[in-house]
Amino acid sequence: MRKALQQMALMDSLLTNWDVIRLRMGPISAALAAQLNELGQRLKDARSIGDVARAVDDLLDLTRDTAAGAYVRELVARASLGDISATRGPGTFQAVNPDLEAMIETPLRAQESSDSLGTVLENSSALPIGVEQVPIFFGTNRRPSGPSATAFSGDRGNATSYGLAAVTIPVGIHEIGKLETPAWWKIFADKKDQQCYFTLAGVESLKQMEFAAKLEAALQAAEGKELLVFLHGFNVTFEEAAVRAAQFAKDSKFRGIVLLFSWPSQGAILGYSGDEDRALSSGDRLAAFLKGLEHGPWKRVHLLAHSMGSRVMLAGLADNPRSALPLGQLVFAAADVYVPFFEEKFPKLQNAGKLSATSYASKKDRALLLSSLLHRGSRVGIVEDIPYVTEGLESIDASAVDEGILGHGYWSGQRPLITDLRTLLNEGFGAGRRGLDQIGKYWAFPK
Repeated sequence: MRKALQQMALMDSLLTNWDVIRLRMGPISAALAAQLNELGQRLKDARSIGDVARAVDDLLDLTRDTAAGAYVRELVARASLGDISATRGPGTFQAVNPDLEAMIETPLRAQESSDSLGTVLENSSALPIGVEQVPIFFGTNRRPSGPSATAFSGDRGNATSYGLAAVTIPVGIHEIGKLETPAWWKIFADKKDQQCYFTLAGVESLKQMEFAAKLEAALQAAEGKELLVFLHGFNVTFEEAAVRAAQFAKDSKFRGIVLLFSWPSQGAILGYSGDEDRALSSGDRLAAFLKGLEHGPWKRVHLLAHSMGSRVMLAGLADNPRSALPLGQLVFAAADVYVPFFEEKFPKLQNAGKLSATSYASKKDRALLLSSLLHRGSRVGIVEDIPYVTEGLESIDASAVDEGILGHGYWSGQRPLITDLRTLLNEGFGAGRRGLDQIGKYWAFPK
């Protein structure tokens, strides 16, 4: 399995940096450019580990006598060694530093006074022009990596931590569906430049009662009296999860408040097997987190899970008594879930009471294709002949709008899908009222 995961990491790294490889080759003939394009397509269309290996071998041969040769060899070597910075692609976040001062950039006003993060969030006058600050309430069963419980590792903690994260968005340059972060090869880029990049500006630790009180107060100022709990996928650090939650909150224009439940992913492709164990063991913690939201003033609570986060959601809702929460939409985006496991757990959700559930899947999702190959079993989030369908689940084929490199992040990276999710979550409209095409028992985005 490790070899297969290394191939996944390598494919991710090469495809993500394909434009850089092309630029480093310098002036090339039309024939060589055509060969490079053909290789890139082969890598994107790889249907097996062997396909990936053969394409990589040919790429090494093609670039051997060019200026890009050393760069490609470096990418291959770093992915083979499991170097996180190589496998994460652009926008790599550094590992959490237990030193709070080194980990976060405290906003200017907090640096100059003893104001808490909550106070800073209420007054963003210190932010540069073209920067907006988004508060993300969170719960996490990650282990705190420092005594202040504002930095979190990829290990499982003994208790659930609550808090409030401040994420800044460079709205002056931000494009819907894009997460503006510095490319990893830009070693001199200022990752704290709030006018150019998303940043985690600060984290405030809260007691559970403080968390609930602040959340209720924030809801009073929100347009809608609803919550959306986001569960990230594998290969995601706490910082990345908070930033992604903020990006989706901004782009989707969700009228209520977006919350993050961050389970202890290790934040590395080669940590896939460990993430599987951590995801399944986090179901009870999610259930407890949701129970803590009972009897609040929110009218509905939606859950949106990406990739392996779908396993956390299934385990949390199927293996625990249903909470008194007014559950709304349950969304599975690119679910990295073994089909028989889904078929075992999903009816238990329905038996607990009729719930609205939606699954987005794509035939272009190469990450889930590799997951299927690793496990020798189909995943819910990948389209083979047709999407996975079952009673009580609206299955949507997103292949027509999936234009990502690995085809796994379309749920938050493509405008048509973000718009569809906005309508689903804000209005509660079924697929037939959202302009999707019905094809038998499933739906699809128009081509």
